[in-house]
Amino acid sequence: MDLIVALLLLFVSARLAGEAMERIGQSPMIGEVLAGVVLGPTILGLIDPDPLMEPGASLAIVASLGVLVLVLLAGIELGREGLARAFRERSIVVAYVEFLLPFTLGYALGSALGWGFDRSLFLGTALAVTALPVSVRILLDLNLLHSRLGRAIVSVALVNDLIAFAMLALVLELARLGGSIPDASTFALIVGKNLVFFSIVLCAARALRFAARPDESGESRMRLLLQKLRGQESAFAMSLAIALALGAAAEGVGIHFAIGVFYGGILITPRLLGREQFAQIRKSVSSVTFGLLAPIFFAFVGLNFTLTFASWWLILPVTGVAFAGKFFGGVLGGYVAGFRGAPLAALGVGLNARGMMELLLAQVGLAAGIINADIYAALVAMTLITTLSTPPLMKRLLRRFKVQDVIPQGASSAARSVQGPDEALTSKPPSIRGGVVQVKTERDEEDEVVLADP
Repeated sequence: MDLIVALLLLFVSARLAGEAMERIGQSPMIGEVLAGVVLGPTILGLIDPDPLMEPGASLAIVASLGVLVLVLLAGIELGREGLARAFRERSIVVAYVEFLLPFTLGYALGSALGWGFDRSLFLGTALAVTALPVSVRILLDLNLLHSRLGRAIVSVALVNDLIAFAMLALVLELARLGGSIPDASTFALIVGKNLVFFSIVLCAARALRFAARPDESGESRMRLLLQKLRGQESAFAMSLAIALALGAAAEGVGIHFAIGVFYGGILITPRLLGREQFAQIRKSVSSVTFGLLAPIFFAFVGLNFTLTFASWWLILPVTGVAFAGKFFGGVLGGYVAGFRGAPLAALGVGLNARGMMELLLAQVGLAAGIINADIYAALVAMTLITTLSTPPLMKRLLRRFKVQDVIPQGASSAARSVQGPDEALTSKPPSIRGGVVQVKTERDEEDEVVLADP
């Protein structure tokens, strides 16, 4: 099949399936993956993803571009400021406990199945991931983003993603060196390579911090440089150059390029480029990602999904361990952080949405030869099951919340701000109905609460 025809089939099918999922309140990523499953060898067999043949080889290159823009967008969305703010939250305690338990259970499962050190380490890392974009979407749909629960889930997902990328770099290096438990010299080499890479990142961060400082005119050096460039979209091009440079540096020391691109995205900040330029770049990257490359990437993930009888015996334990590890890790960490009752259970459930980050890890692991087709199928199936189950479970738990579990201090004034200046009505106590936070005014009109960002 010709590449353009294959891309057309993948893109249109993925977009239509994603739209269908959006309409029923689910992540479009699920529909995009399912579109690939239908078009691939598992069902219709219209597109062969074999990298040794066309169009599989060319589609793999397009999928790599999808990985690039996805991790770049993830880095931009997390941001250095967001990372610093997350570490100031008390809920950061949850992140350490919540990552460690599913990671340990995943590694133990891999060892029990007789897998090698690198594959077991990869499984542990994969089961410990929480997808920040999917978590934010679910919290927005439930009007919980700025509640204490929402802030905890976002902080934990953020830290989990950072740790997962660091662990992925370690696993890829172990796989390249043979996959066995490293001896002292091998471990020193792995640590040395990672230290070299992070030194490069720190040097880049220092250089960009210097470029972000204002000169005598009050403009940052970077913005003055961009103003002198005559090419269109200079800021966008500069941001891509930063990300690609760190991606190349990662490849240069033997680390997957996605690690470098991710940290490049983190270093692209409003202070460096200006808030207006930064917002435009984020919008441009998001448009390219979700408008074109992400649907093709997720459909390509589905193409590589091969469901066999052997896969089912792996899907069940992987999914069970993944859900249990995240749930009980979140509950233990949340208890230490002061959560109780229904919000504590919701914290464990809310952290189970893996989405994009899990599929990225699975695709990188498959391409690097760390996992085989059966493990890949188990990870994709687990991702779809946990991501699909999180919203309805959260809605059921939300019905048991008290108002103070949902509405932060100052939300009453925020709720009143929904009304116009000529509708200064006194709001009655907020209610939780149908899994959505609502507020009822004296006119008996129900409006969704708009929470101010503290």
